[in-house]
Amino acid sequence: MAEIEMPPPLIETKRLLLTWPTPEQIAGHYAAIVGTNIFDTIVWDGPSDVQELHDWWSETASRSPSDVGLSLNMAVIERTSGRYIGGVSLRPVDGDPAVIDIGYAFAVDSHGKGYATEAVGALVDEAFGKRGAERIFGNVFVGNVGSRRVMEKLGFVHEGTQRRCACKRGVWRDQWMIAITRPDWESRQAGRS
Repeated sequence: MAEIEMPPPLIETKRLLLTWPTPEQIAGHYAAIVGTNIFDTIVWDGPSDVQELHDWWSETASRSPSDVGLSLNMAVIERTSGRYIGGVSLRPVDGDPAVIDIGYAFAVDSHGKGYATEAVGALVDEAFGKRGAERIFGNVFVGNVGSRRVMEKLGFVHEGTQRRCACKRGVWRDQWMIAITRPDWESRQAGRS
């Protein structure tokens, strides 16, 4: 029996497309992130080689993006250039779409342009508006002020600090717990109209 290919998910913003990347975009992104410091401030140490990144996206594309109990992983593509500049994820906790861990990482040359705020904001709207989320949280290493600021601009609230909760390169790190709930999001939506 032939394998049925699923269409990639697509979320569009003014400057960005959130979708699955092409093999060429994956190779370009790998070249843009390898050897940079973006992995210093997130739990993931990055791909060991370009094939690992291709394999990860192949695995991601094998799962239905409409299954709200599974992670939704998307590349962030800059509309004007077609470049894969970052990645964003919604990760339901224990398969429960009501409670979601959000994550994101962007190539260094894309920092400071508002792309993370735009992409994460679109993903938050997707989670609350279409996927049944009641709470979205992110864990940010203490000191990663840029990531914390992205989330706070979108209405996330700092709920506390988890001490020595993540080991990064042999060092136990503290993390800020930052979250937004459905009522918070609904208030923000009402304020936009």
